[in-house]
Amino acid sequence: MALSGRADDPKLEQLARAVFAMFPQCHRCGQTIARFEDADVRVHVQRAVHRGPCPPPPIVERVLPPASER
Repeated sequence: MALSGRADDPKLEQLARAVFAMFPQCHRCGQTIARFEDADVRVHVQRAVHRGPCPPPPIVERVLPPASER
C-alpha cells in the first residue's frame, strides 16, 4: 500500500515528525521551517520542504566604514 493512502496512520505521522526533528531545514531554500505543520515531510527521502512557496531570503544590511578608514 502506498504511503499516501495511509495519511491517518499514527505510525506514519510519528515517522514524519522524527524526520522533521532531524532535518528541519527546507530542502529547496535551506531556511529552517518553524513548525511541523508548515512542513511537507518527504518520508522516503527524509527531507522536509515548505508546504507553500519558500519565504524570501532574509535581507542583511551591512554598513561600510567611511572611505577615510579603509
